[in-house]
Amino acid sequence: MNIKTIFYTLFWATCISQSLSARTLKVMGTVTDTHGTPLQGIVVSDGYSCVQTDIHGRYNFTRHEAAYYVHYSIPAEYEVPLRYGIPTFYKKLDRDSIYNFVLIPKKGGADKAFSIFFMADPQCQNIRHVRRFHCETVADIKKFAKKTKTPNYGITLGDIGYTEGEFNTTYILPFMKEEMEADNIGMPVFQTNGNHDQIYNGLALNEQNPSAMVRFKRMFEDIFGPINYSWNRGDAHIISMDNVMYDVLNTASKYHGEFTAEQLEWLKKDLSFVPKDKLIIFCCHIPVYNTKNKEAVLNLLGQFENRVIYTGHIHTSTYHMHQNGTKEYNLAAASGCWWWSRCNGDGTPNGYKVVKVAGNKIINQLWKSTGFDQKFQIRLYRGNSRFGGPYEECQLPFSKDIVLANVFAWDEHWKVEVYEDNQYKGELKRMPATHKEDQHPSLTSSKDWWAIGFNTGVIGRGHIGTSNRNSYINTCNHMFMYKMSNPNAKIKVIATDPYGNKYEQSKFVDTDAFRPGNTVYVDDTPPAYPEDPVWK
Repeated sequence: MNIKTIFYTLFWATCISQSLSARTLKVMGTVTDTHGTPLQGIVVSDGYSCVQTDIHGRYNFTRHEAAYYVHYSIPAEYEVPLRYGIPTFYKKLDRDSIYNFVLIPKKGGADKAFSIFFMADPQCQNIRHVRRFHCETVADIKKFAKKTKTPNYGITLGDIGYTEGEFNTTYILPFMKEEMEADNIGMPVFQTNGNHDQIYNGLALNEQNPSAMVRFKRMFEDIFGPINYSWNRGDAHIISMDNVMYDVLNTASKYHGEFTAEQLEWLKKDLSFVPKDKLIIFCCHIPVYNTKNKEAVLNLLGQFENRVIYTGHIHTSTYHMHQNGTKEYNLAAASGCWWWSRCNGDGTPNGYKVVKVAGNKIINQLWKSTGFDQKFQIRLYRGNSRFGGPYEECQLPFSKDIVLANVFAWDEHWKVEVYEDNQYKGELKRMPATHKEDQHPSLTSSKDWWAIGFNTGVIGRGHIGTSNRNSYINTCNHMFMYKMSNPNAKIKVIATDPYGNKYEQSKFVDTDAFRPGNTVYVDDTPPAYPEDPVWK
């Protein structure tokens, strides 16, 4: 075969290959209801492009080469489609070009009011963790959901699983998927991708998707579906996006928060189809206030009068008001301190946030501590208490007449008041938040040393001298202090949230918090699996 023949053979082979590729990159289809009626204005996407169906219910666009699914933004007037109990509003892209969707109308139309159950960082690593998630979190959500008297929906905020070091533990995700089936948990649950939900195999070959960064997400997508998508309930437009960007391939700990230019373009297109009077609920894993190009996201969200952000990742309860007025709620973890205890490092109990929406407004939200009544929102400490166990003890440096109050879900719109012997004494002062340099109790420390005392002193996680200490002595942004005028008076603290809910606490957690009658374990040996302290 001469050189000219070889050249033409390669040329035509390339042309045929490109022609086949071009045919498979075209995506089209129809969206109808169960009666076969074409639906106009339904937004269809591949996570990169967004288009609306025409009067005949038809759509078409050219798919992105890295796209994995074609999916639609579930309209408020239609049911959340479920397959094996999981929201399934998508179809996996293959060599076909036609993808049709059939939508089921909601009886009674769009929700006038509904509740969202937000779970940040379930973060299960093994079957024991999954069992706790099942027996504690899922059971509590299912029970509390019956009290809402609204349609209920769930959203995770990433880190459904937990990767230890550089080893993949994404094998746990199918078990978590089963736990969050609608029949198990009592509602459809939508997922958000987190840094611990990746598969770290950047060198694995993948003909369809050559980008290692994209391949990191594939295990999550295979199990839970798209990672950049939207859906609608009532007068709210809800968005979940992935914002985990890796700095070094195959290294689980080298990452930061960032949205790619392609993601931002997708978000811009998605929001272009949303009326400006809708409530925008934006969800991602890493806090937006810690995301590299946050301004681009905030500018897009800022077009809407009503918008709010929910994030996870740092296992603390934090509120942040962005410069353009966008509120961000960073939620404590459902797993607390990685299932070692029943609270996060800032003292917030393991739990989830319940948000009630009516019209285009949030009309109520609360932190629901797992296993506790919904009114449990405050924990009180005496200023001279000593907490901890055989690994480490924490002696608070204040006098007995100092009252410390941890108000778990506090934000700047709350009011925290104190009473002595039922006499009003005014509002408590919030302590300035102290950070990583605050390693031990001090007169300026705002941290929850009761929670730290249990995690570091009793369990021995993050105690003095260990490399993971900062993970277990988190900053507390919601600690309040009060000096009693009468050290023998009976104290009552009442916290009022922005929705008019009042929460009261008068019981103190004292030195006997971990085991009745003991500050530390008698034999100086903590149990293999921690016994429950007196959490209230």
